[in-house]
Amino acid sequence: MLPSQEPASRSQHKMNVIKENKDIACFYTTKHSWRGRYKRVFSVGTHAITTYNPNSLEVTNQWPYGDICGISPVGKGQGTEFNLTFRKGSGRKSETLKFSTEHRTELLTEALVGRPLHRSSKVAFLSNIVITFSLSCNVNVFAI
Repeated sequence: MLPSQEPASRSQHKMNVIKENKDIACFYTTKHSWRGRYKRVFSVGTHAITTYNPNSLEVTNQWPYGDICGISPVGKGQGTEFNLTFRKGSGRKSETLKFSTEHRTELLTEALVGRPLHRSSKVAFLSNIVITFSLSCNVNVFAI
């Protein structure tokens, strides 16, 4: 789908963007949705993960670290797809989005290691396995 064919609903709905968030690592990705596939700049920031439309650099989504339940590879081996799971609204319901990038390993490393986590989340490193715990979401285990 061409960028001009993307749904206009994003620009029509008001999003609370964290102004203090500074982008630290950015990756060119594809967002996979039931509507189609969209190119996105996927940014790991100081306070949130943000996606941007690469043509306009408009923020398309932003998830504060406190709302993120996990980020994990899809499939085994050196694939390109990964899932981002986050808490929706103020409830316990979560949603998972699928993305892909040729730089999946680097993106997951940036997102999982060395980024500030919300104080309600804990991370434990055991050998080469990362386990994330969040009070509002499921436990996620990642082999790295």
